[in-house]
Amino acid sequence: MEQQLNINEKRLWELAQQGKNAEAIMKELNITEMATLKNALHNLMKDKGETVNVPGLIGEGALHGEYTDNGKRVPPGMPKGE
Repeated sequence: MEQQLNINEKRLWELAQQGKNAEAIMKELNITEMATLKNALHNLMKDKGETVNVPGLIGEGALHGEYTDNGKRVPPGMPKGE
């Protein structure tokens, strides 16, 4: 995984609060790995005690997926039984 230690956190926070999507933020800040963006945002949200929704940061499947009672994800078209 890529290590980017020079992310402009102030600008990252501004872009996230403006509602920019993950792709636009990565392009503007020259971030090449989604994991790098996720980690930087996680740390900022933790430090600031606030959360911000960044479209495209979490895959649609994770947001609208079905899960079993014990938290396992059920792939589309698969019966929910264990």
